Amino acid sequence: MPFYLALKNIFSRKSSLAIILFIAFAVSLLVVSNAFFDGTGQGIEKTFVNSFTGDVVIRPKVDFPLSLLGDETPATGNFSEIPQLVPYSNIFNFIKSFSGIESVVPQLSSPAVINTNGNHTVCVAFGVNSGEYLSIMSGIRIVEGKTFSENEKGIMLSESMIRNISESTGVTYKTGDTIQLLAGNGISYSIRAATLTGIYSYEIENDVLQKICLLSPEVLRELTGVVATSENNTAISENQNDLIQDDFDIDDLFGEELDMEQVVQSEIEENSVNTEILIISDATSWNYLVCKTNGNAKKIAKKLNRQFRKNGWEVETVTWRSAAGLSAMYLYWIHNIFTLGVIVLLGVGFIIVNNTLTVSALDRIPETGTLRAIGGKKNFIILQFMSETMILTILAGILGIFLGFIFNFLINKLNITLTNTYLVQIFGGNTLKTIITVSNIIKCLILSVILGIIGWIYPVKISMDVSPVQAMQRGM
Repeated sequence: MPFYLALKNIFSRKSSLAIILFIAFAVSLLVVSNAFFDGTGQGIEKTFVNSFTGDVVIRPKVDFPLSLLGDETPATGNFSEIPQLVPYSNIFNFIKSFSGIESVVPQLSSPAVINTNGNHTVCVAFGVNSGEYLSIMSGIRIVEGKTFSENEKGIMLSESMIRNISESTGVTYKTGDTIQLLAGNGISYSIRAATLTGIYSYEIENDVLQKICLLSPEVLRELTGVVATSENNTAISENQNDLIQDDFDIDDLFGEELDMEQVVQSEIEENSVNTEILIISDATSWNYLVCKTNGNAKKIAKKLNRQFRKNGWEVETVTWRSAAGLSAMYLYWIHNIFTLGVIVLLGVGFIIVNNTLTVSALDRIPETGTLRAIGGKKNFIILQFMSETMILTILAGILGIFLGFIFNFLINKLNITLTNTYLVQIFGGNTLKTIITVSNIIKCLILSVILGIIGWIYPVKISMDVSPVQAMQRGM
């Protein structure tokens, strides 16, 4: 009975249509705004994940803000040394065998300078195996030349970096040219040369990607003076290090021709020194492991970090946003500011909607008093009010979602192109795209129900506080 009366009242009042349309319009705006931010959010993530961060990154634990671009502490960050992953072999083998990891590429990172006829272009050198690196970075496309081989002292630059160098120096690099690189430690600097083997472009350009160059790990190690960290922490005693004992006769070195290794070996055997020879390979000197996952990156990162703590390894797994550093956080906060602005506007709209529902219910206080005067119980009246309000808001919510789909279709059909560099970075692409997700629809329906509850509780409370006689007098 209450539901029947509720439907009858809704369709008999002219104000019902206005309320439904008003709520539907507000819900449709929420659907479109959520689709807008879902689309741009996915665009930003796709740009970074497919261009230089991967899904997750394994990095050393440090007490300063560390990204793939290095130490991002203001003013002093460029002079901080990035620690190496230790024990690298154990970590790498574990990651390779982890079920959630699809592919992994080790990486070195260091600030460097490209020297062109005395003109310096600051960049961030990524020491990687270029073939493996590009295999997981689908946002990078080679436009000229090729990747450098594993033992080749090569470098790869983006089209935008070559263009910037050309504009500032007048020199346009081509594949096969020799590029001079400099790196300093605050006191001195090193110079190395590498051959430009390839030129590439990014699917989406931004200021961060324009600073990156891909460099042979061997060249970067030489340039920065990287020394591999021992994978074995076994202490060697002083006696073990002292291969030449007190009774060793130095004149023996100047006698008949001898093999030096035989001399040292004979002394070791004679004194029964049990020496462990540590062989440290450059292959173990890496700063990061960049990974592609085959599942939820956040959940995989949490599982890896639990295992790292269990194994006592001073490393951590971070997702793409932390790996990208301040650049991604900057875009993230701009994105949130836009979101906040839309929420404020929608909040004002929903306050108006709620007031409309409240006023509509209060106008019916005389009707409520009449029902109570003829014997209607409070529960009956409360149920009727609740039914009317919920039907109104749910119908309006469904209509709003339908309108949201239409608006979303029209926006994508317009194919709005962005030309401003900052807008391209913020929206994560050259074309404005909106995406309606299931969670978006569910949120809007829940919001409609919440509106119904809020628009029902307050007026019903007031109606119940008014006596039947007073309520009937208001209608006279």
